[in-house]
Amino acid sequence: MIDRHPFDIPVLVFAPFGKDAALIERVLQQSGFAVQTLPTIERLCAAISEDAGAVILTEEVLHNGTIGALAQRISAQPPWSDFPVMVLTGGGLSTASTESAVRSRAPLGNVTLLERPLRPVTLVSTVRSALLARRRQYEVREHMKQQQAAEEALRRAHDALESLVEQRTAALRRLSVKLLRVQDEERRRIARELHDSLGQDLTAAKITLDMLAQESDLESAHLREAQKLVDRCISDTRTLSHLLHPPLLDEAGFVSAARWYVEGFGRRSGISTNLELPEHLTRLPRGAETALFRILQEALTNVHRHSGSRAVDVRVMESDAKVILTVKDYGMGVPREILDRFWKTGNTGVGLAGIRERLKELGGFLEIESNLDGTLLRATIPFPSSQTKEREATEPVFVEDAPHALPLD
Repeated sequence: MIDRHPFDIPVLVFAPFGKDAALIERVLQQSGFAVQTLPTIERLCAAISEDAGAVILTEEVLHNGTIGALAQRISAQPPWSDFPVMVLTGGGLSTASTESAVRSRAPLGNVTLLERPLRPVTLVSTVRSALLARRRQYEVREHMKQQQAAEEALRRAHDALESLVEQRTAALRRLSVKLLRVQDEERRRIARELHDSLGQDLTAAKITLDMLAQESDLESAHLREAQKLVDRCISDTRTLSHLLHPPLLDEAGFVSAARWYVEGFGRRSGISTNLELPEHLTRLPRGAETALFRILQEALTNVHRHSGSRAVDVRVMESDAKVILTVKDYGMGVPREILDRFWKTGNTGVGLAGIRERLKELGGFLEIESNLDGTLLRATIPFPSSQTKEREATEPVFVEDAPHALPLD
């Protein structure tokens, strides 16, 4: 008595000669297997799919053309598939060449030989083993599908997270740019208030003290001290107002403001300054000139606070469609770990971050080179496109390579 095992995976049968197909179909159906008998090799090849369990065929059909067609169809199966092929041998029109091809198990792959006369128990046992192996292949397939689905879900989550990070980063950049603009406008407003309000009041107080000294004809040490204090307050207020926002920046442009600021920086800090400016620098929009001036301020402030340098070189040049500002000191340099952190995250302090955001807004880039001999900061700002187009009519535009430029994405 043969145990029945109800497999629902179809077993394909191709035995066009004699009674083999009918015998195989009857035995397998009695044992609970699903059987599909195919009349032609074309129908057989079409039925071989991922959902097929195995194929049983007779060696009489295995001539070169059939082996090639079957091998091509089986090789088209997915990587997880090792499709079982069972071949009936030992009778009929078997030839030495056919048997040799079958026994070599090439090129059909997973081949099992069933000797005639065929015993039902042997057939059922062989088919059951083949289908169990095929079931395990299906389990691998399902696992691979689940893994692919998980990977796809992970990829979608990763893409969504990256998109969210990009949105948040863009929002932070917009906020940073807005804060810088608000900061510049607030400095401009405070500078104007210092000049127009406090400065005027101090000037009025100075005039009053001078008139008092003339009217009373007094030689009072206290009065002279008060006059000196008011003079100092007027000078400090004017200096503070100009440092917050120099009037030259709006009236005469960046070159004049830079010359005034660098010369004053040298006097205030005691650092020897060397300034190179072009005779004529094309005027940039107000926002670009303000950004360039703030970058100069921040760079020189860093030199004074951190470098320990006794000298600094400042150079402004116009190269084709760009304005290039370089600040070179001869101090102790920036520690390697700080620069590395800056290249990776941009997180080294408000000053350099502000420079980065200003340049990013203007489409420029920042370079920093530092060693034990000092630090060089180079900020490059392109001309606005309208000015660039006018210059392109007469001059070729040269875009400088910047292999060590700080990425501003």
